[in-house]
Amino acid sequence: MRKLVILLFSIFSLSTFGQEISCSDYKTGNFEYDDILYSEWRITRTNAEQIETNATTGLIIHNDIKWLSDCEFTLTCSKVSQKKYEHAVGKIFKVVITDTSNDGYTCVMMHNEIQPNDLRFKMVIVE
Repeated sequence: MRKLVILLFSIFSLSTFGQEISCSDYKTGNFEYDDILYSEWRITRTNAEQIETNATTGLIIHNDIKWLSDCEFTLTCSKVSQKKYEHAVGKIFKVVITDTSNDGYTCVMMHNEIQPNDLRFKMVIVE
């Protein structure tokens, strides 16, 4: 019985502590937020740029993307389509992918002078 407990503990430890997430599948593609509050947004990401489009308001945000590691990147706002959001141009947003799944990933956008709190999002891959 003691050997069985040790074996089960060892298997559990190996299966939970040895897992690493792979973010390479999310470096390019089309994504949407899994949150109904952001359902009007669509994100298109290439190796160099991320474009965020709001279908309701027509706002389009262009960001230069720089990957810091496999699961961390920065977005530097380079252009916005509406004058009232021009204060965001030049601002840098750091994003960390914290979890991945078959249909998308979970990330945290770190706070900065534009956004006072860290924001957690689930992003879903779309075709």
